[in-house]
Amino acid sequence: MGIAVQVIDPRDDVAFDEWFAVLHVTDKERWPDKDGWHRAERLAWALDEDGPEEHRCLVAKADDTRTLGIGDLEMFRRENLHLARLDVRVLPECRRRGIGRAIVRAAAELAEAAGRSELGGMDEVPVRPGFVNVSAPFALRLGFADALHMVRRDLSLPFSPATAERLRRRATPEGYATVTFTDRWPDAFMADRCELGLRMSTDAPVGDQELDEEVWDEARVRHVEAQLDAMGRTRITTAAVHQATGHIVAFTEIVIPRSAPESVWQTDTLVMSEHRGHGLGLLMKVVNAAAVMEAFPAVRTVSTWNAAMNQHMIAINDELGFEVVANSAYWLTDIERLSLD
Repeated sequence: MGIAVQVIDPRDDVAFDEWFAVLHVTDKERWPDKDGWHRAERLAWALDEDGPEEHRCLVAKADDTRTLGIGDLEMFRRENLHLARLDVRVLPECRRRGIGRAIVRAAAELAEAAGRSELGGMDEVPVRPGFVNVSAPFALRLGFADALHMVRRDLSLPFSPATAERLRRRATPEGYATVTFTDRWPDAFMADRCELGLRMSTDAPVGDQELDEEVWDEARVRHVEAQLDAMGRTRITTAAVHQATGHIVAFTEIVIPRSAPESVWQTDTLVMSEHRGHGLGLLMKVVNAAAVMEAFPAVRTVSTWNAAMNQHMIAINDELGFEVVANSAYWLTDIERLSLD
């Protein structure tokens, strides 16, 4: 069986629909009771021509038939120019035919042509009984190594009465106040947002990866906001203001797909190192969850990912009631060390 892999133009509706159909099927395989990615979300990524990352959509076909597998090749435009990331999906009935390997080979060639020397990607393995982890054997056969272990946790909303009462009693730490806003970061705190973006890129655990410090400016912040809108998402942010200086020193975010708000995503959470130890992380998450529930009463699940070594954030999530639903490995290799024969 001859396998051909090519990059599609996301503006071609038919080609993108075929690409997204494979993504949707494999999403449902992992999470049959959840929506997974929405078409508008992935299309917005693919069409973004000047943001911090570019996405190339790959399709694999045998003898010019239907699409059997896909790849999403992500390459950074500002920092981390040594690195490309790849999400590989193959239809369940088409596995073990060399399709995934062909996608990795094509992606590696594209990445190397763009000057990248490393290729990485993250899997997601639900912990429910009966789910078979096909990602790890595939990655190991190709020469990838596990560079970082991640854990996905889900929180059911609304809070149980006991949890809500326990959290209600937690007072705001002295010397701090919280502020909550939707979508657009306030102009008055733009410099703080840029500093938080830089800190997020250096403070979050990354395991065996070597990643650059990110440079954040207003243009980058506003571009992220515009992209979220193009994806059909609303973002609710709660931040902590240090009253003595008037600066925001911590923040947490949840993004909500407007067309299907039942399942939402916890994205960044950060407390600057010099302001840790006051309970700001837990406080912000409680306030932000309450704001999300008020704005989107249909929300039933919040999903978050943490590095397994990030024990402080895990302890906060445990107190809130998050439960482990999946394990993830971030796989990484030098492109020249890939075993593709």
